[in-house]
Amino acid sequence: MNNQRMKNLILTPYFICGLLVLVLNDFYLKHEYGNFMTGKLSDFAGLLIFPLFIATILPKTKKYISLITGIGFFIWKLPLFTPVIDLINQVPFISIYRVIDYSDYIALLILPISHYLINRKEDEAIIEHSSLKEVSRYVLLGTAFFAFCATSMRPLMEIPKGTIYIGESYNIKLPKDSVISSIKLLGYNCDFYKVDSISYRSESYYQTDNIIRRYNDTIIFDTIANVKYQLMEINPNKTKLTIINVTLSRKGQIQDWKELRSLSKRYDEWLKDNLIEKIK
Repeated sequence: MNNQRMKNLILTPYFICGLLVLVLNDFYLKHEYGNFMTGKLSDFAGLLIFPLFIATILPKTKKYISLITGIGFFIWKLPLFTPVIDLINQVPFISIYRVIDYSDYIALLILPISHYLINRKEDEAIIEHSSLKEVSRYVLLGTAFFAFCATSMRPLMEIPKGTIYIGESYNIKLPKDSVISSIKLLGYNCDFYKVDSISYRSESYYQTDNIIRRYNDTIIFDTIANVKYQLMEINPNKTKLTIINVTLSRKGQIQDWKELRSLSKRYDEWLKDNLIEKIK
């Protein structure tokens, strides 16, 4: 009876809801609403259901699988595990990654709940029919295995193309010359372009070329052909940097306004974290 209850762990509402959250977050929410919450949601959902997944397959691990999962997650997030990942990625057709973010350790708080769900006596399988139970087990095991693998695979996304309007401004507590020097110290050019215009406002801008957009300093997403921005000195010790647009290395234009809005947000956030913050 105990082994039967272990087999029913993945048929409980807790496992099914956790799996739905994991899949929904990894394949939709992270891309549409990327923020701190979506960044942590997969960790919480994954750590909740992974021990249940293993206990279903290996019932004898029920007493310690939550602890082993916590230790594994802790090591997985450490820089010392990077050589192991690099070694695994040398195998053809395998490409895994992870983000080293120590704030992810907060998700370990979910493991006592997972341990409790595995070891309690009640059986809360929401599917009663025996034949349907068996089919559902295989479907959920397969879906969970896919979800666990997908959350550790390098993101496969189509490389965008064309020019994307940003239009965001940032105040930097540095003189204008110091901002330019800081950009150059990061290894980028900072070229000034003066545009002749009959407009009452200045059309001049600065441009930085060939910015490789990386993830976690290792994974290359794409290359920004150039970023156009304006620098306005507010006072001797403060400069306003306004990102006008980014032009990507692939030629073409995006017509879908929803895609443009999503890309604008994505590139603005990346530039803020990898350029603006480093200038400050």
